[in-house]
Amino acid sequence: MSQIDNFFSLKFDESTMTKLFIFEKYVENWIPVFLKQQVDYIYIFDFFAGVGYDSEGNSGSPIIILKQIVNHLPNISKTKIRLFFNDYKKKRIKELRSNCDDYLKRYLLLDKLVSIEYYSEDFKNIFDRLKNKIGEYPSLVFMDQFGVKYSSYINEFEKFDRTDFLLFVSSSYLRRFAKTPEFKNALKLSDKEIEKLMATPYKLIHEATVQFLKGRLSPNSPLKLYPFSLKKGTNIYGLIFGAKHPLAVDNFLRMAWKISSENGSANYDIYNDEEKEMPNLFPELRGKTTLDLFREEFKEKILNGTIQTNEDAYYYTLEKGFSPEHAKEILKNLKKSGEIYYNSKGPLVNYKSVVKKRRIVEYEKDKN
Repeated sequence: MSQIDNFFSLKFDESTMTKLFIFEKYVENWIPVFLKQQVDYIYIFDFFAGVGYDSEGNSGSPIIILKQIVNHLPNISKTKIRLFFNDYKKKRIKELRSNCDDYLKRYLLLDKLVSIEYYSEDFKNIFDRLKNKIGEYPSLVFMDQFGVKYSSYINEFEKFDRTDFLLFVSSSYLRRFAKTPEFKNALKLSDKEIEKLMATPYKLIHEATVQFLKGRLSPNSPLKLYPFSLKKGTNIYGLIFGAKHPLAVDNFLRMAWKISSENGSANYDIYNDEEKEMPNLFPELRGKTTLDLFREEFKEKILNGTIQTNEDAYYYTLEKGFSPEHAKEILKNLKKSGEIYYNSKGPLVNYKSVVKKRRIVEYEKDKN
């Protein structure tokens, strides 16, 4: 039995559950955005769908999607939802169809609002066939695969509008096999890139993989990529989130920091923050945590005028991979201490103020 077949016949391990939890929380927040807009359709693509459950009945990604649709049933009026499920193993798709049919039967309205298309094809073939549909309506793409060779398809997402995606990558395999012809050819790795990957500290390999992929994007690409590293035994895996729209990025980062309050980007202590936070007889020698460094950098840019408005603050915070809540906290403390002044009740570092309502406030040195 192959590793992938065995995967679906066992209980999901902790890292898989974390990965699926992130996916579930993102779907939970993604669906209502478009229900409020009353778009005609939303599309969700799951290119490595599996059978729907593990051996103990824990939900896989297709059932997670259906569950979240059910949770939003009271708010669905005009919008129809089309699901595209693929797995290259026909026996898995057959089992998945049966599991989805059973789930749909529990909710009479669900069958009228949701349509599911099933495919059993190699990823390259099905992606080429369906890519003209991605972005046709608001789209969410989940690519939960077991290698890194498909990560080169990220460049395709530069062409899609109204599309968010989550891609699962076995990043430690890239470091382990980067010198093999298969990996070099699939990802077009240069010798310099291989050397850089091989020199990366092991616990940071997924972040390095995402940086490498960012370098493959077009100059000034609107597509933003963010990592979430997952440790399983001695291996490092990870999710790559991608989107062009700031609200999508905002939602993902808020969720990631709720899941991982120390670093917002891993299910383990990726930057040794726990050690830095331990009591020390000489506090001045204590290392700076991820949040400490962001607070210092953000405060410095506010006080030296690099960040002048809530718009500047909002986009800088997203670019650095932090939640707007972190910036809000810093700005409120700066105003309270008399270091800056802004003419509003709060610092307004949020999507609604900056993008939707275009309510721009300036941060000035306190006039009092």
